[in-house]
Amino acid sequence: MKSFFLFCLALVVTVCATAAAHPNGALEELSPFAEAKRIGELNARHFYLFQTSVGNYTISQNGLGEVYVGNRKKYFSLKVGAGSRLERVYFFEYEGDLLLLYEAGASGYLLRLDQGTRKVKRVTAIAEHFEPPLMKDQALVFNDGTVVPLS
Repeated sequence: MKSFFLFCLALVVTVCATAAAHPNGALEELSPFAEAKRIGELNARHFYLFQTSVGNYTISQNGLGEVYVGNRKKYFSLKVGAGSRLERVYFFEYEGDLLLLYEAGASGYLLRLDQGTRKVKRVTAIAEHFEPPLMKDQALVFNDGTVVPLS
């Protein structure tokens, strides 16, 4: 009987905590972006690593990137201000393209890269200190209300 009481008490506490965290009853939506793994120290030389269906990507803190497709290495570059370094990098594959969301210096950027040609299709400046956006109706919706259409 004591075990049953403890179980019920734990269940009530869990339900109350969940209700407090989500007062409207809905669970928070998750961004489709994943954070790239950073290797190295933030104030020293560092790289961002991630993998997509096309290949393995490595981007240095100065915005120079390379993708390994099979045993071939192909290069591309990101827009980074003079003297700035990449501080955060997120990625998401959308319709075969690579969407890169990154912060460099006092700016944020959303870049759409054709993974086959490695040509930049579009770069959009966004506010720094962004949170990864949600995807709604073929558009990215940032926490500050900015909406970036993907079509």
